[in-house]
Amino acid sequence: MSPEFSIWELAPVSGQSKWPRNDLSPIQPTWVPPNLSFEVDDFESEWEYSKPFDFIHARDLQGSVSDYDRLVAQAFKNLAPGGWFEFADADLLVCCDDDTVKEAKNMLEVNRLVCDASARFGKLMGTANQHKQRLEDAGFVNVREEIYKIPFSPWAKDPKLKELGKFHQVNMIESLDAYSFALMTRVLGWHITEVHALLAGARAELLNRNIHMYAKWYHVYGQKPQD
Repeated sequence: MSPEFSIWELAPVSGQSKWPRNDLSPIQPTWVPPNLSFEVDDFESEWEYSKPFDFIHARDLQGSVSDYDRLVAQAFKNLAPGGWFEFADADLLVCCDDDTVKEAKNMLEVNRLVCDASARFGKLMGTANQHKQRLEDAGFVNVREEIYKIPFSPWAKDPKLKELGKFHQVNMIESLDAYSFALMTRVLGWHITEVHALLAGARAELLNRNIHMYAKWYHVYGQKPQD
């Protein structure tokens, strides 16, 4: 499950398995491995699959879910005994381990407004830190939570984090419009020129390596009991 367009590499390396992928719109490519299929459906609707799954992956769902408890319950119901459910999601909160974040006033304002608007809209963002509890409450066992630091730009000294920040900087700059415009104009009533001005300031801050912003990426997974 994912609201984003993604490149999937699981099917080619697991030829004996079948990998259905859920999406709201028919935007998928036609040239895919024979064990990969795309289904146009809404994962917030009632799931009506004929066979249980061994593995269900949910990625980057922030702003797309009105009832996480129901979503997790449906995943639990549609897993075979011993099957696994996995969340991979970023917390929307802008993090910083020093005081350089004071120079990111526009980015902090975008963060605050998007969280506020998503709450009013009924699909709250920034709740990845609750995924572990959601899985435990639904009855999953062997629940694990792994948290990773994702820099907003290549400011880190660590080579791996620097490379990660380089790619995430591009991701952030290109995705600001998608995350912000509809919520800020339709929900908060901002004029489009106001949004453009705020996002231009946020992009300038993302390009500033002297501002040490990062996000927390949550990888949470749990197993349906065998009996």
